[in-house]
Amino acid sequence: MGTPLFAMIAHSGWMARIVLFILLIFSLLTWTIIVNRLHFMRNVTEKNRKFRGQYAAIKRLADIDRIDRKYLAAPLAQLGEMIAAEYHRIVTYVQSSTGSKNILKDIPFFLQNQFSIAAERIGSSFSAIISTLDKGVFMLAVVSSISPFLGLLGTVWGIMNSFYEIGNQGSASLPVVAPGIAEALVATLAGLAVAIPALFFYNYFNHRTERIETEMDEFKEELLARLKREVLEDFYSEKQEIP
Repeated sequence: MGTPLFAMIAHSGWMARIVLFILLIFSLLTWTIIVNRLHFMRNVTEKNRKFRGQYAAIKRLADIDRIDRKYLAAPLAQLGEMIAAEYHRIVTYVQSSTGSKNILKDIPFFLQNQFSIAAERIGSSFSAIISTLDKGVFMLAVVSSISPFLGLLGTVWGIMNSFYEIGNQGSASLPVVAPGIAEALVATLAGLAVAIPALFFYNYFNHRTERIETEMDEFKEELLARLKREVLEDFYSEKQEIP
């Protein structure tokens, strides 16, 4: 015969019911976050992969805008669009600052300064994009930490009531003690049932986020290196065309 779980919940005290209600809310919140994050991570991974495939086919940073729009929502694509915007900004700045007859022999100081500005802007945007990857995950850590203690609170309260009933009835026999203790332990069981998946997926999502963050960081450095290379290519190409 199965454990009469619902019967024990129905006979539990008001404190245990409050604890169980809070744990129910935590459980619903946890699984909402889990389902949402699983779907989000899958989309991010898939869109990043497809964007990298199309990015490998372009010849210039300016061609990023030609990539299929449905992949430009990927985090890597957002970095790519920002680098493309910085490329246009720097090229425009170089053309307006140097003029066609004032090309310096070495890389101008202001060009180096523009690369530094671009790196700072991309770094700020990178941090903002990364912050969206772990949205809601912190709540899983909170739930996994609090739930066992809530369950323990309900259990301790239930055991206290059981001992109180023992004192009233003047008997410590198993039929008197066992039902109350069993009902009290339901709260601990519920707390663990909420905390275990919350803790598991918290670590899982952190691992996935770290992998995506590493991929994005490597891609960011690749983009910055390509930005410098293409701007310098344009710079020296323009210099060679001056009569």
